[in-house]
Amino acid sequence: MTHKVFSLLNYVGHKSKILDQIIIHFPQTLNGTFWDIFSGSCVVGLSSGYQNVHFVDNNKYLQALYTNLKDPNFLSTLETMITNYGLTNSFRKPRSEYLKDPNIGTCKWHGEEIKNLHLDQLNKTGYMKLLNDFNAFKFHGLKQSCAYMILTLYGRNSNVTLKKDGKLSGGIGPLDFSPKAKKKFDNHIKCMDSRNLLWTTGTFKNINPKKDDFVYMDPPYLASGFKYGGWSEDDEQDLLDWIDNLPCDWALSNVFTSGNTKNNILQTWAQKHTVIKIQKKYRKWAAKGKSTAKRKNKTNEEVLILK
Repeated sequence: MTHKVFSLLNYVGHKSKILDQIIIHFPQTLNGTFWDIFSGSCVVGLSSGYQNVHFVDNNKYLQALYTNLKDPNFLSTLETMITNYGLTNSFRKPRSEYLKDPNIGTCKWHGEEIKNLHLDQLNKTGYMKLLNDFNAFKFHGLKQSCAYMILTLYGRNSNVTLKKDGKLSGGIGPLDFSPKAKKKFDNHIKCMDSRNLLWTTGTFKNINPKKDDFVYMDPPYLASGFKYGGWSEDDEQDLLDWIDNLPCDWALSNVFTSGNTKNNILQTWAQKHTVIKIQKKYRKWAAKGKSTAKRKNKTNEEVLILK
C-alpha cells in the first residue's frame, strides 16, 4: 500500500479503516492487472499501489464520476454548481458561520427540542432542485458527474439510490462539501497520478481475468441489513461459482454473521478456502438506553477469504 485512500463519497461500508488487514494479503508485485470488482468507493484499488488497476461496478454514474475526476475543470464545475443551487460550501465558509443562520431550525433530541447542528435545512430546497434536474437528465458529461457527487455527499447517509430507469432517489443529509471532503478529493487525485486506471460499468460476469492478474471483490453482503438493490442468494451462488473458475489468485471481502443473520451459503463454501478474520470496531449508536446496548452487543463477523 503506497498511499492510503479514504472514501471520496463517505460510503457506508468502505474499507479505509481496515485496508492494512486486507492489502497485506495481496501479492507484493503483480505482472498483470489488479481487478477491483464491486469497486464502489475504489479505496482498495487506489490504495493498492499497483500500476494497472481496473475498477468494475454496475453504477454508471459512479464509474463516470471517477473517470472524470482528473478533469482540470472538475473542482471549479463542482463548486459553481454548489453555488448555483444555493447549497452550503463549508470548504469556503466555516460551518460555524452557517450554523448562525436562523433558518437552520431546531430538532428533537431524546424528547428535547434543541438547535439544529446540521446543514440539512439550509440545503433542502437546493438539493431537491438539483435532484429533480438530474432526474430530468439536464446534465451530461462532467456536469452530470459533479451533480452526482454533490447529491451523494449532501444526501442522507451519503447515499443516493440508482433506479432501473436511470433516475436517482434520496433525501437531504447533514453534510456538505467540507474541508475534509476537499482533502479526500486531493488525496484521490494524488493516488491517480502516473498509473493506468480504468473504470468499467458492469459486473463480474463481464470480465475475464488472466492468470497473471489478481481479483479483489467486495460484493453486497447477504448477512447485512442493507438490500443493495436486490442482491439475492442466487446472485451469491453465481459469484462463488465464478470465483471457483478464476485462473488467478483472488481475495473476497464479506461477512459471515451480522446481528442474528448468517450467510450459510458463504460459510459452507469458505471451508475449502483460507479465511482471515477482520478485526473492526463498529461505531456505537448515538442513542440512549436499549438502542446503545443493542448496538454494543451486535455480532459482526467480517472476513477476508483467499484462494
